[in-house]
Amino acid sequence: MLCSLFLVLLQTGDAAPGRVLDVGVALTMDQRRVVRNARILVRDGRIVAVGRQDEIEAPEGWEEFSYPDAYAFPGGVDLHSHTQTGGWGDINDMVNPDNPELRTLDTIVPGNDLYRDGVAAGVTTVNAIPGSGTNISGAGTLVRLEDTIVVDEAVLRFPGSVKVAQGYNPERRQGDLGATRMGMWYMLRWWLDRAREARDEPGPHPDVEHLIGIYEEHHPFLVHTAGARDSFGTVRMFQVEAGVPTIVSHGTFNGYRAAEAMADLGDVAVNLGPRNYDFSFNQMARFVGIVPAYLERGVTNVSVQTDAPVVPQEEFFLQAALAERLGADPWEALESINCDPADQIGMGDRIGRLRPGFDADVVVKAGPPLDPRTPVLLVWIEGETVYDVRDGQRY
Repeated sequence: MLCSLFLVLLQTGDAAPGRVLDVGVALTMDQRRVVRNARILVRDGRIVAVGRQDEIEAPEGWEEFSYPDAYAFPGGVDLHSHTQTGGWGDINDMVNPDNPELRTLDTIVPGNDLYRDGVAAGVTTVNAIPGSGTNISGAGTLVRLEDTIVVDEAVLRFPGSVKVAQGYNPERRQGDLGATRMGMWYMLRWWLDRAREARDEPGPHPDVEHLIGIYEEHHPFLVHTAGARDSFGTVRMFQVEAGVPTIVSHGTFNGYRAAEAMADLGDVAVNLGPRNYDFSFNQMARFVGIVPAYLERGVTNVSVQTDAPVVPQEEFFLQAALAERLGADPWEALESINCDPADQIGMGDRIGRLRPGFDADVVVKAGPPLDPRTPVLLVWIEGETVYDVRDGQRY
């Protein structure tokens, strides 16, 4: 009865026909639901239904795609990427120690070759962010890897996040406050206070507009940080003291050693990579997988990243495969490339899952998502084909 009513609703009205995708297995990433002999219905860029083929009838006149031995799953969401210009030309201004007014939106080249490589490997959304030469380097942009040359068509949300960097990269040698951790943290707190005050003052405030959006929870801080001291300091300063949405990005080297203390402070979001392991030369020398090390210590809100092109954009899924190889639970490794980063960036109600009403960003792969031996066969973004291996395998 429900199936019949569902089909009546689909076939009424003047809307254009949709698409039917049949696969052997659908990993919906929606409460770890797995559907075998799956059927996915898509229309007007959104997922209409996900279920078994014997439960959902294909509407008459809809375009049909069949991959009986393949897997379908949500497109990859990489929160730390610098591939928006097609090279190394992103924002990395280092005249001032802080540049919160800058933005990547004006640097985006949609459809560039690095994006084409990424989408051929199953990446459908990236957070295009500035470089790490200053403590606050500007606003990033959530970008779809659409087959388009029009920036507005590719932008999913602006700002996607605001980039903060502390530790190593932004350390300065000119003798200003940025030369020390104490100085960097003083300046970051100064900007946080400035944004908090400006939120309640008559505007405009072009210097802190992007920071005010964080206090209004439109987007988070994404903080380049590494090592136990700075990773914990990021959580303490931004999440606990300022009370703003924050993602610890990198969190590498020995950052995991502070993970238990970080977990005690609340639900901490970490975006780990591109380094996947830590090896310390000491009396207790060990080879430690960074993702499982955080998970074991209680930080479970985990995504991975490439810092592309540091690690090529097309190797995003490989980051999760390495995390699993080094000891992460397979489901947690899978979640680190789609639903978890979508939730962290504040888009978990639209991307990262195969769920009715969500954007139809779907990847079809000849094998499981984290198996690097099998190719991607088909990629849809908003229900439109952006990659088909039959047109020539790119990656």
